[in-house]
Parts: sequence; structure tokens; C-alpha cells
Amino acid sequence: MSGTAIRVGVDLVPLSRVRTMADADDGRLLHLMLTPAEAELSRFASGWDVHGVAGRLAAKEAVFKLFHVTGQPLPWQSIEVLKGPGEWPCVRLSGPAGRWAAEAGIEAIDISISHEEQFAVAVAAGATGRPPLEEEFHAQQDLVQR
Repeated sequence: MSGTAIRVGVDLVPLSRVRTMADADDGRLLHLMLTPAEAELSRFASGWDVHGVAGRLAAKEAVFKLFHVTGQPLPWQSIEVLKGPGEWPCVRLSGPAGRWAAEAGIEAIDISISHEEQFAVAVAAGATGRPPLEEEFHAQQDLVQR
């Protein structure tokens, strides 16, 4: 089997959860989940950009799902969601997230973020540059045949 495998991750974050975190201890928890660059992008003079924070948190979760790691906590600080050319969201990986992406053969990650009154949603897609592992291929085939 040749070609690439595409992995997709998705996550949904309620804005109410972000508001609660922003109000608690001046957003101490948010500072643990966001890098300094993300926090700077997510603050207004009047306080946290709740929609922007929720979108970033959803994107981090969606990206984490691409790695297919088990028994590991989400490394909040090693998945960074910033603004790229044209203000489109882009992902920068470091530390554990960078290692897991390399181990999975993920060569590129694209994300899309959307939010409305109550929720933010993010989708991440990663191209691995290699076909699925034999076990993954058989699991996919089983699903197709059902």
C-alpha cells in the first residue's frame, strides 16, 4: 500500500467553560494552557477574548487527537495556535507534541476554527506522508465492510 494517510481531529469547547476559567484567579489556568504568545493574542484591554481562547483550546485538543497517543496528557504548552499569513490560524509544535508528530510521520497540520454564541469548534487535519499501519488499515477495512 502506498500514498499518504490523512488524520483528522475535532473538538468543541463551550464558551461558558472559558469564561469560568478566565474569571478564576485572573485566568491562572488559561496561562497554564496558553503560551505567552497565545495569551498576548487572546487578551484585549478589557480582558480575555473568550471566543479566541475557546477556539485555541479546541484547536489544541483537535491537534492532539492527530497523534494517536494513549495514556498521555495533552501538552498544552507544546501545541501553539498562532496567526499565520492572512490572519489564518496556524500550528507550531515543540516538545512532546513535536516528537509525537514526528513519530506519527505527520508532515503538515492544517486547522480551521469557528465560534458562535455558545461554542467554539476546531478541526485539525494532518498528512502523514506514509500509508496507515497494517493494523489501522485492517481496522478501517472492517468498518467499511460493515
